[in-house]
Amino acid sequence: MIYKIQREPSSRRVYVWRKLKKLGAFTLQDAVFVLPYSEKTFEQFQWLAAEIVEMDGEAAVWESYATTNSKEKALVQKFTDNINVQYENIIQKLSKIVDVADISKRENLLRNIINKYMDIKYYDYFKSGLSDKIDEILMREQKQLNEIKFNGEGE
Repeated sequence: MIYKIQREPSSRRVYVWRKLKKLGAFTLQDAVFVLPYSEKTFEQFQWLAAEIVEMDGEAAVWESYATTNSKEKALVQKFTDNINVQYENIIQKLSKIVDVADISKRENLLRNIINKYMDIKYYDYFKSGLSDKIDEILMREQKQLNEIKFNGEGE
């Protein structure tokens, strides 16, 4: 997608930037953003383009492909690197949750982490291996919480 939007009010540019970031899109050049092709991502770009036009901006969405395998691999790697940074953040938060003694607080923190993880996972277009690692950690943490609650500890 390529777009152009007026500088003022700046809230419109920020809105578009946040939407693109949430989608996991990254910049090729200035206002040229890419996502891996799927019906879902194409539709999301179309919806965002329509919003940009409603803001008196210009937007175009098109399908393209990498011209070489090395360029395609480089694009895939950019998406994977981006998602892995976010997954590493989740893993870091999960490593700290074990130290929370209050079970209710620990469950709330875990719920918040899971919600954030699910948001990230939705845009994991190339299925990072870190996702499996997080799934394992979450299962262990949930099992441990259940054992603590079942045994009456932490009350």
